[in-house]
Amino acid sequence: MVSFCAKIHFVEPQLVKEVARELDGLLTGGIIFRIHQPDPKTLTIRVFRGKEYTLLISCHPRFCRIHLTEKRFKNPPVPPRFCALLRSRILNQRILGIKALEGERIVHIKFKDFTLVVELTGKSSNVILIDQNSTVVDALRHYPPEESKRVVFPGVKFTPLPKPEGITEKPLPIEKKEGEIWNEALDRYYTELTEKEEFQREYIHLSRILKDARKRVERKIKNILSDRQRAEKEKEYQKTGELLLSNFHLLKRGMKEVELEDFYKSPPEKVRIELDPALSPQENAEKFFRRAKKAKRTLEMVAQRLPEVEEELRYIETLLYELESAETKEEMEELKSVLIKEGYLKEPSQRLLKDPVRPAKPSSIGRLLTDEGFTILYGRNSRANDLLLREYTAKDDLWFHAKGVPGSHVVLKLAGRCPSEETIRHAAGVAAFLSKNRSAKKVEVIFTEAKNVRKPKGARPGLVTVAEYRTIVVEPLEPEGRNKGNS
Repeated sequence: MVSFCAKIHFVEPQLVKEVARELDGLLTGGIIFRIHQPDPKTLTIRVFRGKEYTLLISCHPRFCRIHLTEKRFKNPPVPPRFCALLRSRILNQRILGIKALEGERIVHIKFKDFTLVVELTGKSSNVILIDQNSTVVDALRHYPPEESKRVVFPGVKFTPLPKPEGITEKPLPIEKKEGEIWNEALDRYYTELTEKEEFQREYIHLSRILKDARKRVERKIKNILSDRQRAEKEKEYQKTGELLLSNFHLLKRGMKEVELEDFYKSPPEKVRIELDPALSPQENAEKFFRRAKKAKRTLEMVAQRLPEVEEELRYIETLLYELESAETKEEMEELKSVLIKEGYLKEPSQRLLKDPVRPAKPSSIGRLLTDEGFTILYGRNSRANDLLLREYTAKDDLWFHAKGVPGSHVVLKLAGRCPSEETIRHAAGVAAFLSKNRSAKKVEVIFTEAKNVRKPKGARPGLVTVAEYRTIVVEPLEPEGRNKGNS
């Protein structure tokens, strides 16, 4: 389960001062040669002074900050308004000084003709470019007169923020490691923090997408079953038409109903049949034959369609399990690419749309050894499950999977040896843990020789059929180093 933290992580004024002092020593005299705005709240400024530095300025309402960074960002193909303005004014300009205002979270970056004012004030954080006359050239966020007492808008006189009074702040739990400067410590701290938040946001987004898809498929199944139930009743109209034909002499145009003897039942019973008085006896019989024929076509369609939709539901459940099990950004990105490929998610990025889903790599297959020296392999996701079965499994190996729920394929490599019951229970425990039922005390696991496991042609990743199997009930067993080992 992913929890979402809304805690505010403001850098206190004293630390802002220390960071600005380091920046002044490292960047003053440097030339700005790149400016990017990867998202509406973030600026990255590349500076060359003997070597290349990347200055990060963030106006995130909870993570507002300024520091050097090693992180790389994806930038939009067209620069946003403020980014384009900065490029036209301070690109190729030399930094003359960087200073934090005493007791405030405000930093001034001085150039020959301009000053970049960085206000790290939470929800109202802003980056403002002013000229030598303290006139606002432009700002990351505009505050026109009708919206704010303090106006921040191109062409108006820049008004400094009032100094905060009586604010007691709890320092952030940021400590420098040996050999680090404060800029590096902040970069490490906030990179971990923001990546965790991005992971959480992505999890919530993809979870909603998959749960919506599951609801749609469940509605499809409900409608198909309803159609099947109705068609099962209507196929009996074939008998009704035959009864009308066999009693043709009793029928006349204009009749609203007729009572006949149903010779299909033993013993025969009287049955009342409603007729259309506007139709002839022959036309009434043909009407029932047509409805029976339509019902037969519906049942044929249901027989073909229902397994396909049920398979899709199982696949969505597998993707939800993979989402819940994802622990790294790479696993989340791979799952996202799968959702795009399968049509569950639309991605505006052309790069992602054009890139195929990368095939599973050997590193996506986990490996561990039992006490008796047997090797256990398992897939970390559905694509790895396919790879495991296709390239790493011999026919006489044993294959394990938690019964009836999404989970990893687990293979016990035999290499001609005979495993003990303890080893089989070990492999089954791993399969139980690597499944949706991992939190249960006992889990039923199926196992069989790998030759009995087959992937149907055209089936989605990770979906297989099993010809015959045995079952075993075990406690879930977490494999050691399951996020570190690889094959």
